[in-house]
Amino acid sequence: MTTLNTETYPKLIRDFFLFDNSVSDGSAHRPVTLPFDYDPSGLLAEAEQLPYDDRPVRRCYVWGPTGQEDPGCDLLSSTAREYTAQIDLERYPRIKQFIDSLNNIGPITYLTFKRMEPKGYIMPHVDSECNPYKIYVPLSWPAGSMFKMFGQGNVDFTGLKPNLINTSDHIHAVVNDSEESRIIFSFYADWSSAGWQKYLNR
Repeated sequence: MTTLNTETYPKLIRDFFLFDNSVSDGSAHRPVTLPFDYDPSGLLAEAEQLPYDDRPVRRCYVWGPTGQEDPGCDLLSSTAREYTAQIDLERYPRIKQFIDSLNNIGPITYLTFKRMEPKGYIMPHVDSECNPYKIYVPLSWPAGSMFKMFGQGNVDFTGLKPNLINTSDHIHAVVNDSEESRIIFSFYADWSSAGWQKYLNR
């Protein structure tokens, strides 16, 4: 049970975290280990400098379909076959190296960084128009940050471990009930590729 401040968060958010005391059975989210080393603190230092937009949860669109405006996610209706950087990655060598390492496993189709300010939140929702699976990689996760999936408990980001999450089949919400900014990035992959299939089938 998590009690959130009534003056800060809408009732729907408060109730979502207060009354759903579920635990994960592993079907909606689970930790994954990527097959290469990376430095979260180095990635975070570059992520702090990215050109975020001005939405309540600030986003920076980094990788996606070639020649298209930001589709918001890896859309189920997408017919894209080529994917490229959407910003100048030469300015962010650690992020570029991470993306290159991902693409060595198999193609990634969409990647965004998200910065949530203190006391920020995302209302309960499902990503119904998007590829069901994506991997989230936290770079900062201050105490009080929570990613809750209805009926499946909180996603375990302790130790900044990545998680494979099914966001299109499960209602989920996020809060940053702390005094620090929280930065995370997520990516979709071509799950039909041999390298990425291994992650779905584990």
